[in-house]
Parts: sequence; structure tokens; C-alpha cells
Amino acid sequence: MARGDEAPLKAGVARRVVTPPVRVPYLTSSAQATNAPFGGVHDDLHARALVLDGGRNSLALLTVDSIGYDNALLGPGRDFTRELRERVAAKTGLEPGSILLAASHTHSAPETIGLTPFRDVAGVPDWIESHLNDLVATVVEAWERRVPVRARFGSRRVDEVARYRRIVLKDGRLNRAGALPTPEQTAEPWALDEDLSVLYLETLDGHPHAVVLNYTAHPVIAMLLPPVSADYPGAATALVETQLPGAVCLFTQGAAGNINSRQVSTNFDDVGATGRRLGAAAMATIDALKTSPPTAIDALDVRSQVCELEGRPCPSVEEAARLAEAQPNDRNRRLARLARKLSEEPLRAEVQVMRLGPLTWVGLPGEPFVETGLALKKAGASFVVGYANGYLGYLPIRRAYDEGGYEADPGPWSRVGPGSAERLQEIAERLLQEIRRPAG
Repeated sequence: MARGDEAPLKAGVARRVVTPPVRVPYLTSSAQATNAPFGGVHDDLHARALVLDGGRNSLALLTVDSIGYDNALLGPGRDFTRELRERVAAKTGLEPGSILLAASHTHSAPETIGLTPFRDVAGVPDWIESHLNDLVATVVEAWERRVPVRARFGSRRVDEVARYRRIVLKDGRLNRAGALPTPEQTAEPWALDEDLSVLYLETLDGHPHAVVLNYTAHPVIAMLLPPVSADYPGAATALVETQLPGAVCLFTQGAAGNINSRQVSTNFDDVGATGRRLGAAAMATIDALKTSPPTAIDALDVRSQVCELEGRPCPSVEEAARLAEAQPNDRNRRLARLARKLSEEPLRAEVQVMRLGPLTWVGLPGEPFVETGLALKKAGASFVVGYANGYLGYLPIRRAYDEGGYEADPGPWSRVGPGSAERLQEIAERLLQEIRRPAG
């Protein structure tokens, strides 16, 4: 869908505090299916929306300081992403399929990814409905605040933030933390995606309007600390918004399924330091972009495909329950949980690709590995966004199933079968080709 020369690019932004009551629990152990109420609030959680309007077509990006959204979160027969989109579309000129919902994956937010009995906690179902209302209102507000803008895009490498957490050693073990092994100790190649991608939008009179960041590292610096926190993405966006008064800064998480932050479950000083490192890099990128011509935006477009993925081999709910009762070990209890999760709904995965002129976003519904993200960037994606439009758990590359380890071991957090990541990558690469193809 071409943008049309008669209509300048417009953008609207909105930001809303979505900090939950502390009684709404966070994830304390995916393996043990436990959650706990928060112990106060360190920093607020936010929903931020950016609407892009090209006259003929419009797109919306909604980012949330959230661990992610299981589409079964609202209960049987309902779909979180679908309801969000339909309600936004009813109040705006946006098409439902033109809205991308993305979570930062902070672990210091409510447990909305379906790994614990979250809805059974008193008050949680009402909070979920209220939270959905807030997300809808954020996008609607952004739609109502559209103004003409110019766009610029750039990227910058930022090191000392991310850590590969599945380095395969020659003895078969996985190196997950601590000192990095030497090349002589390593059995498989590994890589990081340390590019900080930055989209900068300003009004026609030069005032900052919006910033979109994309970086790849699990926000787990504050994980298991009792207070609510947006972790390092919150600190990064806060710095940018402070230095660009009037602008809204959105953070999108990359393909971080096997990438941690360097610090894990440490302290809020580390949260601030990491956030400031990324925020300062974003500001340096924006300062450089201001001296270059705006990015030509000749089209806005969106493509998506929904496919049904194969689940992991697993006994039926009844068989798994009998096995867990007869032999109550961790493995059998996890298989029983996996069987129940797989019985809730089919593993429907949406691959969504958006285009803003020469820039493209790819949204994937879970925790893609960095290898998938790097392959999609090589195929032309400007932003690879994980934790988007739903949550299907980890999306391991094929070899990871043989290597084992947390991300690839059977459980509600790892429910898709081998080959799923490669199938989603193939779909995304095809959609990237289609969306860049000249109309006509």
C-alpha cells in the first residue's frame, strides 16, 4: 500500500503508567510454577504507543513494560491480542492487523505469560481487564495526537550489556554465566546482536516527537528482586525522554531467547548503569542523525501470516497426570504442566512484518534465539521484535533441542517442537520479500 505523495507522514504518540497493585504477582519460578506479590515499586511500568499514518495506510506499535502476553490470559474462548486490536480498531482508523503489541520482557512485571496459576490469585482477573483497557486507551490516544513528522534511522553497536547464555562446551555442558570460555573450550559458534537500532521522529519544526529503540538482551538484572521495575529498558527510555522533552521513547526487545543481560538478579544500581549506557548510545545516535537528511518514506505496509506449530511430544493430560502421581519427580510434574498448557489452545503463531519506507519490523510471538534474529536482519529486517502479539514460550533453533538446557527442556515455557523457529524464519523472510516488492 503506497503512502501517496499528497499526504505527509504523520505520527502520534502516547505514554501511560500501567504499574499494577503490588498484590498482582510476578514470576518467581517458571520451573516450579510459583509467583508472589511484589514488595513495593522501584519504578513505574509504562505502555507507550506510536501510530504512523501515511494517508492511505496506518500502523501502530504498542510497547509495554511487561514480561509478555499469553493470548489465553483473558480466559477460555478469548484472545488477548485479538481483543486489543479489535477494540482499538473500533475507536480509530487502524485496521486490526496493522497493530503490533510488543513486550520488553522485564521479569519485574506481572506474570502474564501463563506459567503459573496467575488468574487464580484474588483480584487478578479484574486487573487483567483493567490493564487491557489501559493498553487500548494508549493506542487510541496516540491515534488522536497525530502530527506531521520527519523520520531518521540509524544504529550503533553497544557492548558490555549482553551475554550469550548457552555456550556449548566440548564436554557437552552449557556455559550460561560467569567467565566466558576460551575458543578452545567451545564446541559450537555463538554470537551476540549488539546493535542498538534507533528510529527518530521529529515534528516539521524540529521538535523531538518519538524514538523507537531495539536491542537484544533479557531484562533480568532486577529479576527476583521484590519491587516492580521496568529493568534496564525502563532506565534507557527514561533517560531518552528526559533529554528529549516532549518525546515518547518506545523500547522493543530483540531475539533474546538465549541472550541475558550481563548482570542477573543483582541490584538497581546495575539496572540504572545498563539503562544509562543504552540511553546514552541512543542519544549519541540521534545527535548524529540530526545532521543527516531525513529518511524517505515512500510507503507504509503490513503483512502477516498465522501458522499452527507442532507441539513438543507429550503424553495426554490424563496420562501425564497419572505419571506425575505415580512418579512425582520434577520431570513428570513439568510434563503434566506442559500437557495442560498444550491442551488450552492450538499453538497459533503470527509472524507480522511492517514497513515504513525502507525500514521493516518483524514481530515474533515468543522468545526467538539470537541466531533467528541475526538471520532475519541479514534478510533485510531493520528491527526484529520478540515477545510480540502473544507468547508461545521459547523458540529454540533446531540444534538446541539436542543440546538440552532450560530453554529447550520440555515445559510450559518450551512447548513448540523442533523446526518451529526455522518455520517462522522462513515465513518472515518470505514476507520481507513481499513487502518490499514494488506494487503493480
